[in-house]
Amino acid sequence: MDNPSTKAPGRMYELDWLRVIVTINLIPFHVAWMMTSVNGFSFVEKGTITWNILHGYVSFISPLHMYLLLLVAGTSTFISLSRRSPGQYALERVKRLLIPLLTFMIFLFPVLGYFWPPAQYALGLGYLKQFWPWCLTTTFYSPISGGPNWGHMWFVGYLLIYSLALLPLLLRIRSGKCRVVESVSDFLTEGKGRIFLVGIPIALTFALLSPIWPFFRNNLYSDWGYFTYNMTAFLLGFIIARDQRWMKSFDRHLAASLVLGILFSAAKLYMKCCLPAFSTPAYNLSYAFYSLVAGFNTWFWVVAVLSITHRRLSFTNRFLKYFNRISYPFYIFHLVTISVAGYFITRMRLGIVLEFLVLCATAFTISVICSELVKSNRVTRFLFGIKGK
Repeated sequence: MDNPSTKAPGRMYELDWLRVIVTINLIPFHVAWMMTSVNGFSFVEKGTITWNILHGYVSFISPLHMYLLLLVAGTSTFISLSRRSPGQYALERVKRLLIPLLTFMIFLFPVLGYFWPPAQYALGLGYLKQFWPWCLTTTFYSPISGGPNWGHMWFVGYLLIYSLALLPLLLRIRSGKCRVVESVSDFLTEGKGRIFLVGIPIALTFALLSPIWPFFRNNLYSDWGYFTYNMTAFLLGFIIARDQRWMKSFDRHLAASLVLGILFSAAKLYMKCCLPAFSTPAYNLSYAFYSLVAGFNTWFWVVAVLSITHRRLSFTNRFLKYFNRISYPFYIFHLVTISVAGYFITRMRLGIVLEFLVLCATAFTISVICSELVKSNRVTRFLFGIKGK
């Protein structure tokens, strides 16, 4: 077999579609999350059937959506390193990740914080005098913050760290000199069911790390469980892009991964709702069993989603070309627009269904408009990490 590291794969439209779909889904996901989990954001009645549906949707999606985005980022990294030198790649990562992160911290984070419940409108102009010192102390580690507070841009911060810290390993994998990866790929992609064994290292991040560092803190210094969990996605994306046998194996296991994903999702939800002792991070057999279910559940859905997109979405059209270009600024703006629009819309007391739909439509529309505006100027394209003209 030809050494796959010597070849840059063609455009993988299925991964472009996956990136776009996951990015758009962040609107309903974060709207549902804020309505059900952020105190003071919405005034809808809690505990209703619709409320529980939204809460269940958030619980199901939360371990998957950013994992899939980081997996796609890993595949993009392989393609980028196939076309750039390591130095060019590192510079490109700084331009595409660090600059937009700083842009958000300086210009958009104050807006997000101003409308985030409890809203800061009562402080008036004095809000900025309080925000900037707080922003400075929470950009880095401090005893007050316990680590960086960068809002939803934690994803960009983590991706920047993965891209640069793992670069020597990525180059070694790409060259084919990492014998461990070669041997593991040979074993996992051949034979029936072996591909599902990738769920084991994912499960270990739950079992070994989350009792010390609970997931979803997103502040780096005390988030090593979730940091490692997402790093597995980035590395897997890089390895999958290098070797087409992985995707072929996914296709062979689509039906099994769908059935197992549904079953394991149900088991995970049951333990979270009815057996809290199992889902509470601790070093005991109950949580070890929950970790096994949660880790394999993530991987079953990854296999299913990648296989479906590979089979059905290996094409491009005008929508994909358009949204693929604005997906990055759309991601940067989306939570800001939800926070601002939600401050006004939730006070209309529209009811949970109408409030959810109106807020999703409003946030989506404003996010697209903002992305169009920053795309139209060379300076803002640089600040928001948009490639090309």
